[in-house]
Amino acid sequence: MKKVKSVLYRIVFIIVFSFLAKSCVSDYIYEGDKDKIAERQQMLDDNTFVMADLSNEYTETTLARVIKMYKFNYSFTVDGRTYADEISLTKLPNFPQLKLYYLKENPNIVSEDPQADIDTENKKGKSVTDLIFGIVWGILALLMVLSFFGGKQAPEPKVVQEAKKPIATNTDTRSAEQKEQDRKAKEDPNRFLPK
Repeated sequence: MKKVKSVLYRIVFIIVFSFLAKSCVSDYIYEGDKDKIAERQQMLDDNTFVMADLSNEYTETTLARVIKMYKFNYSFTVDGRTYADEISLTKLPNFPQLKLYYLKENPNIVSEDPQADIDTENKKGKSVTDLIFGIVWGILALLMVLSFFGGKQAPEPKVVQEAKKPIATNTDTRSAEQKEQDRKAKEDPNRFLPK
C-alpha cells in the first residue's frame, strides 16, 4: 500500500511539474496572449464600459499568505440583455457597483482595467524569469520520471556476528599463601591506626 501511494504521488507531481514547465516556457516563447491584448485594446478604443452590479456576498481568498483576492458575482445589462459572471478583485470596492469594460462583439468578455491587462501580457516574454522557472519545473518533472527507473531496492540488513571471545580465566598468578596474607591484612581492624 505504501508503494502504491508513493507511485501515485510521483505521477501527480510529474503532471503538475510538467504543466508548470509548459506554462512558463510558453509564456516566454509566445510573449503573452495576442488575442487577449487585441481584445483589451479594442475595449479601450471603443470605450465600452458599464456599471456592473456586484452581489452583497463575496468569497475571500488569500494567496501565498500575502495577497487577498475577493471574488464577487456581478451582472449588467447591455442592449436589453443581461450578462452575469464572477470577477476577482484585489481590493474591496467602496460601492455596490463596479466599472467594467466589455468587448462590444461579446459582452461576456470583461475587464476591470484593460490597460493593466495589456501591460501584464506585454511583460510576458520580456523577462528571462519565466524561462528559468520553466526549466526548473521541467528538471523537477524529469527527476520525478527518473525516480521510477533509478529506485534501488533496499538492501537487506547484514547481520554482523561478533567473534567469540574466550571466557576469562583466572589470571592471578600469586600463590595461595600471598592471597591469604592479603585477605588477613584487609580484615585487620588495626590497619587504620598509626604504627
